[in-house]
Amino acid sequence: MKIAMISEADVVRHATRTMAFDAVRTALVAAATGESSLFPVSIGAGAPAESMVAIKSGFLAGPAAVGVKVGTYWPDNSKLGVPNHGSTTLLLDPQTGLPRALVNAGALNGLRTAAANAVATEALARADAKTLLIVGPGHQARCEVRALCDVRSFDQVLVWGRSQGKATSFASAMASEGLPCEVAESLESAVQKADVITTATTATAPLFPSDWVQPGTHISAMGADKAGKQELAPELLRRARLFADNPTQSQEIGEFQHAGDSQVTAIGDVLRGVAQGRESASEATVFDSSGIALQDIAIAGAVWDALREAGELAWVDF
Repeated sequence: MKIAMISEADVVRHATRTMAFDAVRTALVAAATGESSLFPVSIGAGAPAESMVAIKSGFLAGPAAVGVKVGTYWPDNSKLGVPNHGSTTLLLDPQTGLPRALVNAGALNGLRTAAANAVATEALARADAKTLLIVGPGHQARCEVRALCDVRSFDQVLVWGRSQGKATSFASAMASEGLPCEVAESLESAVQKADVITTATTATAPLFPSDWVQPGTHISAMGADKAGKQELAPELLRRARLFADNPTQSQEIGEFQHAGDSQVTAIGDVLRGVAQGRESASEATVFDSSGIALQDIAIAGAVWDALREAGELAWVDF
């Protein structure tokens, strides 16, 4: 038996933002139809303090695909010259259940996470949105800005972070790519000005109060993926309309674990036209992306297909 090994170089060569957007959109719709399945999420820790292992898996229908995504966080890896975050996806043959491909999903993880934001923002943000605010100037935030600028024509991209140096470096990097990015004067003024806000942090408490958020703002909360994480104020969740990649998972480990009994709509239902998205220009909308396995399976499968069509799959004995 053989298994295909898909390297980070393979991913960088073949994966695109368009591919990620299409794959993630398909996955979000599939998650809402009931024809696909998400298996229980398992989150644990390794030996180092504050390390994390998250295992997500599922079955994607039409075309059939089965897979497992393992995400890791080892806080001291940078001292060893390797990434703190790891991401690996195992694709199984849907006919036999046997391993088909092992994918280095580090770069894919950034693309698929940002794609989920872009898909939701295209569906929920006002068409006339002109100012984007990014809270948390990390590596993932760069992926978010690129993907969001694909779906909305922003006149201004503001960035805010607790480290002024990181925010400045982030803004310079984005500006060098031709994006209108600058450091916010303050978080309060930026939130009050923004039409679209993306939070991409590891916060465990609200980043800003609800009353800073203006009517008509769309917010995508990308950071919460385990119990205890929190980026948004509960008061904001009570006044806004709430959407999630998967409502159940979001209420268990995502941002909406802090939403009480507020109604949460699957974004996939909006995309397939069976639920209402934004209803007025004055309402606030919040999308929570806790990250579902179907996204990882779909984008890994898209890369598999691209490599197969190019005749570049690298097989090893298994």
